[in-house]
Amino acid sequence: MKRISTLTLAVCLFAAAVPAFAAVEGAWASSAEAKSPDTLYMNIAYGRHNNMGTTRRIADFAGLTSAQIHAATTTPVQFTMSREAGTITFEGTYRNGKGAGQFTFAPNRSYVSTLRALDVDFDLDRRKHENDDEETTLFTLALHDVSTAFIKSMQAEGYKTTLEKYLTMRIFDITPEFVREMRSLGFKNLDADDLVGSRIHKVTPAYVREMRAAGWDLSLEDLQATRIHGATPEFAAKMKSFGYALDIDDLVSFRIHKVTPEFIEELRQLGYRNVDADDLVAMRIHRVTPEFIREIEAAGYRNVPVDKLVHMRIHRIDAKMLKSMNE
Repeated sequence: MKRISTLTLAVCLFAAAVPAFAAVEGAWASSAEAKSPDTLYMNIAYGRHNNMGTTRRIADFAGLTSAQIHAATTTPVQFTMSREAGTITFEGTYRNGKGAGQFTFAPNRSYVSTLRALDVDFDLDRRKHENDDEETTLFTLALHDVSTAFIKSMQAEGYKTTLEKYLTMRIFDITPEFVREMRSLGFKNLDADDLVGSRIHKVTPAYVREMRAAGWDLSLEDLQATRIHGATPEFAAKMKSFGYALDIDDLVSFRIHKVTPEFIEELRQLGYRNVDADDLVAMRIHRVTPEFIREIEAAGYRNVPVDKLVHMRIHRIDAKMLKSMNE
């Protein structure tokens, strides 16, 4: 009896020492993607403040068919998405490409030790995930399919980093193929943040080649700036047609300050045909608009030089003040 009691106590103590994994539960809503019939947009909500949208292939879900998704009548569904970090089970209904229901997540306890065997700490950035416990962390990893195969593939490319970085790279579709293609274009020492920034701003290998074909052999930072501000080869060509052969800094400056073809054309109609590029930017910064110029003309002041117009704006001299001076 004593041996049995001791064994029972040891089992109880072991069970108490292992943290229990409670299922993560929440709601889901889904809609079929018209432009990509093989994918679904899923909105996932759980807890008090967690809400995320993600696009997934229909093939990622076991037990879900296109026929169910697009059924003309309300159709009950139950399907799963199994990942190394755990399995998400969805229940609900679909009709005409739209669905909704509830989900539960069963975490995979062994995945924590699997990550640590890869020398990856099971720890997301607490500034971003301060309320996450192990269950919700595993759920996040499962939802974005942060698999050991993915981690190993990125480590093979030299990216031995944190779990947070692997998650971010997975979210923004950073793959070994993307890394190798960027390297082939001369970007050989990109860190994880550089790769993510490239994806966020759509600096793809195709875009790099497009820019180089247009004569722009730029740094990654400059390429991102062209994407952020829309300083594209098409915009450069349009400005060249107006007589402005601009370098990349001037192109970006034009975009930031909204020096558009339409703005230049309006100025030309008012007689300002060969305005210097820097003066165009100054006009935009100080709000020397075509409307302002027309107001000044109506007050009796025509063909005012650009620098004088800028000074008038700086010193708050407007048409009303000019009219009062003439009375």
